[in-house]
Amino acid sequence: MGTLGSLYKHVKRQIVASLSEGEWKPGELMPSEPVLAARYQVGISTIRAALAELAAAGVVARRQGKGTYVGVHGESRNVYRFFHVVRDGAEKELPISELLDFRKGVADDQTTEQLELPRGKAGRAVYRLRNVLRVQGTPVVLSDVVIPAAIFPRLTARLLREGGRTLYAVYQRHYGVTITRAIEEIRSRGADAAAAKMLGVRAGAPVLEVRRVAYAFGSRPVEVRRSQVDTRHHHYRIDQGEEI
Repeated sequence: MGTLGSLYKHVKRQIVASLSEGEWKPGELMPSEPVLAARYQVGISTIRAALAELAAAGVVARRQGKGTYVGVHGESRNVYRFFHVVRDGAEKELPISELLDFRKGVADDQTTEQLELPRGKAGRAVYRLRNVLRVQGTPVVLSDVVIPAAIFPRLTARLLREGGRTLYAVYQRHYGVTITRAIEEIRSRGADAAAAKMLGVRAGAPVLEVRRVAYAFGSRPVEVRRSQVDTRHHHYRIDQGEEI
């Protein structure tokens, strides 16, 4: 793509910077393509290329005849971006999340490194969450989540339960933190005692362990998550690429 390729990447970074600074809020209509083209002093094709890449990443949503909106984590499409567990022989269904435990603590060394926290004790303050995801009423995923207290000040169990349909919706709606990507490592493990009890399997039974680090704008790590997935009647499915 030559010059166009480097130009639209530059414009994309500028748009992301504006989103990160909160210039356009989640769910808000962004300026039209001609207005953005004038602002960044580029052609319409460059703006469209930048927006197309952001739309493919779920950061924005393009609606035919209406324009481009800032992506919202509570919408079905964005829920599915980060939820990959599917019942065998079925399509993806929205999970129901239930908070089981919530407490404040101090990050261990590994989590401190993953979240890029300061080394002092105060800077390593985190919230620890445990939740279960149910599909059609069946508990399928048990997750232990760690997030920095400095990024989510005054977070409460009530806010987590009532603030949005997913954790990522709470992050975005109440703290302006939009999850843009996640890196996952997946292995087969034996279920620990907590997972065995919640998922209805024996301790040590095979489950899928998914370790995730989630990032916000600017590649800032904001969440570390360990999930145990019951795969007796479900599987882990990732859809890649766009329909053409």
